[in-house]
Amino acid sequence: MKTLLTKSQVENLLPQKAPFAMVDGLVELNREAFSTLTIAEDNLLVNKNHFSEAGLLEFMAQSIAVSSAFMRESKKEAKVGFIGAIKKTEILALPKVATQIFGKVEKKYEAIGIQLAKVEVFNSSQELLAWAEIKTVLSSS
Repeated sequence: MKTLLTKSQVENLLPQKAPFAMVDGLVELNREAFSTLTIAEDNLLVNKNHFSEAGLLEFMAQSIAVSSAFMRESKKEAKVGFIGAIKKTEILALPKVATQIFGKVEKKYEAIGIQLAKVEVFNSSQELLAWAEIKTVLSSS
């Protein structure tokens, strides 16, 4: 596993700041980039010792932002974006506190500030925990 972006680099990219930053790294596994998050007990989106559905969706949305910023040459910051629609989603399991999760972003479409991506979330055993197709709208500034 090769580190592509450290936690501090991700913090500089994302408009979301602690305690709402839900991505803490970007790594390369088998020549693919994955966002990461180790779920802390004090995470705002933890409920009854599990990362919530809302937490998984927010992780997916922030994974899209980090992945998009990393792919752009400037890499100065992620553009501010908003979830425009969640076309499809499936939550298969809620990860427990202390679990490291990985997000794989597959961009399907991007034009005029709108992008559609499929995001899959895995645990360290490569079990699929959740997936969604999310349309994001990027601000022009």
